[in-house]
Amino acid sequence: MTLTSKGQLTIPRQLRDALGLTPGARLQASIDRNGRLVLVPSKYEPEDLFRDRPKVHRVMTTDDMDRAIARAVGGEDA
Repeated sequence: MTLTSKGQLTIPRQLRDALGLTPGARLQASIDRNGRLVLVPSKYEPEDLFRDRPKVHRVMTTDDMDRAIARAVGGEDA
């Protein structure tokens, strides 16, 4: 493999196919203790963390938030 002037590498087709990599796939890069570059396909996209979270339908004002915080910490509005 050759590093381009833009810092890009082309992963050979054999390796892409073996790993199931498709255009746009994300990889995590690290260096092992022997100084080797290790590329691992990312299992999750950052958006995956938020995809299944419950939707919040209630709008809170800053006063509502202040009261909720005060109740949670045992403040005067508790």
